Amino acid sequence: MVYDWVLDLCASNSRKHKESVIEKALIASRLGSMSAEYFLYNSYLCYNPNYKYGIRTVELTKGLKFKENPWYDFWGLLESLRTGAFRDISHSKSAVALMSRRFDSIQWNTVCSRVIVKDLQCGVNRTTFNKVLANTEWRIPDMGEY
Repeated sequence: MVYDWVLDLCASNSRKHKESVIEKALIASRLGSMSAEYFLYNSYLCYNPNYKYGIRTVELTKGLKFKENPWYDFWGLLESLRTGAFRDISHSKSAVALMSRRFDSIQWNTVCSRVIVKDLQCGVNRTTFNKVLANTEWRIPDMGEY
């Protein structure tokens, strides 16, 4: 599951540990792990300074299990938030609330909500990711760089 990678990042304050987790995710994604690939893509969306979603707080969910966890729909929501497809903030927040009900609580609370507010809350940043991912498709650009 995608949240396992985030929890693994949070397991230690060691920079080397965090870099090791990111490196394991990169290797796992190259070997076909969808959860690792989704983790890397969510991290890219979270820490890309060119992507702003316009939402500062996201409601967490409780007790939701065995949901569909529609990652492609979630990424579509992020694109809609990023491009201003919603009329105003209340429409944006409503869309986020609807999406939250489609994810298991642990996935939503640990990954999705944190991506929307642009902080995985586990002591990493763009620099940490790029130390490992610099020469890969997952490299996170600088502000203004695409």
